[in-house]
Amino acid sequence: MEKLNKNEESYRALAEKYEAVIGILEKRIQEEMAKNKQKVQILIKQSKLAAMGEMIATIGHQWRQPLTNLSLLIQDVKETSEFGEINNQYIDRFTRECMIQINHMSSTINDFRKFYRPNKEKTSFSLAESIEDALSVFSSSLKNHDIQVEFEYRGRQIAYGYPNEYSQVVLNILTNARDAFVNRDIKNRKIRIKITETEDHIIAEFIDNAGGIEQEIINMIFDPYFTTRAHGTGLGLYMTKMILENMNGSVQVANTGDGARFSLSVPKVTSVIIPELASVF
Repeated sequence: MEKLNKNEESYRALAEKYEAVIGILEKRIQEEMAKNKQKVQILIKQSKLAAMGEMIATIGHQWRQPLTNLSLLIQDVKETSEFGEINNQYIDRFTRECMIQINHMSSTINDFRKFYRPNKEKTSFSLAESIEDALSVFSSSLKNHDIQVEFEYRGRQIAYGYPNEYSQVVLNILTNARDAFVNRDIKNRKIRIKITETEDHIIAEFIDNAGGIEQEIINMIFDPYFTTRAHGTGLGLYMTKMILENMNGSVQVANTGDGARFSLSVPKVTSVIIPELASVF
């Protein structure tokens, strides 16, 4: 009986040790998960900062035309004044045309502010609208490089995740395609975007005719700091992968006949339990 009690005490002591070790391991796992989450956020910021210089240049380009128009309108005021032709009708037209240019410039700033404002919480969002936001920001660069975009979507597919970060992902894919077009001097440049659905996910496909990805490196393009560009950061496609995985999604790439196809998959809002809705039940 005494021996049985000693064995029981030994088992209890051993069980307590195991529980203590498990507790320590769980704590370390949680700490590492928190660190990794923080690293992802830092890399997202680095990726956005790396793209910000190009975005500022894009703003400058988009502002050039309205600034030229405003300059011409102001010069016209002086000439009209010299000829004594300023009247209420002229003032109304001048004011209206100036406000059109100013509103265009203001709209550009609002697009960029929205794009670079991070989402702190997951939310439901229209996948098509998030793609349109990225296309709006990148439209000037696409036009400058003679890249035509064909966007196919039907219905209003609602995803669950981080809409602004998803727009960042789209921008990374568009930037990657643009650079491939330019570096290879591709003619008749086209990007086709189409949205499809499965039972649980929404998939956006970006298909270009930029020549595809070398088979030797296709499995490496999502690695951090891997780049084939002279001044590339190697963060864009890596962040694409990390952002989508942080939304319980994924990214896949494959070569087509004359280019590459990037498939971005994110959960549908109907396939996840949204915290604010779960609390109702």
